[in-house]
Amino acid sequence: MRASIGIAVLIAGAAVGYVTGQQALGRAGQVAVSGSKWIQEVVNPKDTYALYAVGHFRSSGLLPPSRASLFYTREVDEEGNSLRDSCTYQLSGHEPAARWWSISVAPSGQSSATNSFTARDAILTSDDEFSLAISKRAVPGNWLQAGELGTMRLMLVLNEPYPAGKAPAPTLPILKRIVCE
Repeated sequence: MRASIGIAVLIAGAAVGYVTGQQALGRAGQVAVSGSKWIQEVVNPKDTYALYAVGHFRSSGLLPPSRASLFYTREVDEEGNSLRDSCTYQLSGHEPAARWWSISVAPSGQSSATNSFTARDAILTSDDEFSLAISKRAVPGNWLQAGELGTMRLMLVLNEPYPAGKAPAPTLPILKRIVCE
């Protein structure tokens, strides 16, 4: 009788540990950006043993970002609606202050990007503003093809953001839904 109770407690403890570990992996390394719908995915550069944060990226099939990069994601537009491939979106703002940057889309819940738009591809205005259309169908100007993704996730990577040595919060672009099919 005691052995069966002990085994039941051991199994229950293992189940609770597994569930809480999965929740920790899902949330580790994610920080909501104040006043924005963007979520920053981080690994604390001062904690080389940030196992849950590293595990968060690896469980998504990603390598953790380098300490010289900032990685942001979002799955909703400015009004809080889920991003869908049947809609056209406009991402706009000031050009990110980084040596190199990219914006990509992936199916929601998956890490592998289907298409990317990089600093090299960007057409900027004279005051370094940009506007990027995200849709299935081609549009004039800067365009990122969404493809057949269903609900989707947008990712913004800033490699070597500047000014170097300081950590100001970058000004992140806004994402507005234009029209849905």
